[in-house]
Amino acid sequence: MHSSMALEVLKGNHEAKSEARTFARSMLLNGAPTSPEAKALVDAIINTVIVPYRQANEQKQFRPSMVAKFREALEPFLTDLLAAAKDDRWSTLASNTNALWTYPGGANAINTMRAAMAAAGLLDELKGYYQEMFNGQARKARRQCFRPTRRLLAMASDHGISLQDFSLHFRPGKVKTPARPDVVVARAAKTTKKGPAKALTLNLDEDLKAAAIAAFMERLNSYLMAEGRISGIVFTGLRRVFVDADQRGFDWQWHGRFYSIPGGDSYESMGDGSKAKGSGKRARAQAIRIDGQEIAEVDISASHLTILHGLLDLPFDTSRDPYDLPGFDRNEVKNWLTTALGASDASMGGPRYTKIRAAGIERYPFLANLPNLGVTSHDLAYHEAEIMQLAMADLMDNHGIGFLPVHDALMVAQGNKAVAIEALRGAFKKHFRGTLGKDVVPIPRVN
Repeated sequence: MHSSMALEVLKGNHEAKSEARTFARSMLLNGAPTSPEAKALVDAIINTVIVPYRQANEQKQFRPSMVAKFREALEPFLTDLLAAAKDDRWSTLASNTNALWTYPGGANAINTMRAAMAAAGLLDELKGYYQEMFNGQARKARRQCFRPTRRLLAMASDHGISLQDFSLHFRPGKVKTPARPDVVVARAAKTTKKGPAKALTLNLDEDLKAAAIAAFMERLNSYLMAEGRISGIVFTGLRRVFVDADQRGFDWQWHGRFYSIPGGDSYESMGDGSKAKGSGKRARAQAIRIDGQEIAEVDISASHLTILHGLLDLPFDTSRDPYDLPGFDRNEVKNWLTTALGASDASMGGPRYTKIRAAGIERYPFLANLPNLGVTSHDLAYHEAEIMQLAMADLMDNHGIGFLPVHDALMVAQGNKAVAIEALRGAFKKHFRGTLGKDVVPIPRVN
């Protein structure tokens, strides 16, 4: 499988490295060895690998108390490492210093453990990196990935442990139920182009709207995190992220998209290491199972454009591809529309889109007046998220099936595609007619 390759095989193979990172499983660091054999393996690694390395290489006074720290770090790390390898995956973990101090054993013990095991040929590490995205306006992090080497697996075998009988020797880590404050995030306006905006402190006891959002998220996560609902990834729950929360007029109506809670596998960004079209969708289809079945991804075509029609009380023609402009490449049309709606300005994109822009405005005349419509990309994302919430509530409460949101799409088991399509169409009607009181309801094209 893509992620089982040893580090020496991955060298110079960008595609294989990308796949290894894509399918790497997040470490939870709360599992433990349970059998005498597994505990003896931990002792052997500490006594014959980590302690000698510390004494020989770090030139620091060795204190016996460090053994307890090494054990605290190694036991959950080794558990996650072998659990992922059992399923033919690499493991992944945020390895910046601030994160390391929050892990069992602390940063010093973990760094010594990693260095010692690597030096002894027991651990492969695929380095993480930061990638500039969107003309330097954001940075995408790829976390450190880890894999047990053949030498470590042989050492485990010498102690009577194989990957096939992993469950006889280790208790795998379990995902913790998200804390209430973690399911709703309100971020201040961005002051720099790079990095996320500052998250504000919320008082869910006093802010009734925030409390209502949190209550739904708790119910949603309880449903999605039930045994057997989501598998193939480390799913730590969902949260909603709102923006510009320190700006005048904020009332929980800007952005509000659903994202996976940090600490698990960020399934919505899977496949970003590949430039191939649809790589994320294919990666999710390979890795994720919902209700024990292979998944389908049902998405709204031109979601923001459709929503904008509804907000402006304009009928939306579903008989024709929203990105169809005769004589122009569909992907180029989509890129221009995405850029224009994201910036609330049809002139964005420069000379490259001059002809597409003219054709686009001919088909959608209101786009010429985008800056004056009073609808921003944050508004569009919010309405999209509200529609997705209505669709998910329908699938949860009326159909009892599993799902996961990906911005303007829903992943469901293959056999539930038709149900998901109807849920999305019904959610548009509920939102525009029921919530907004609109007479004109845009009917979305759902793929």
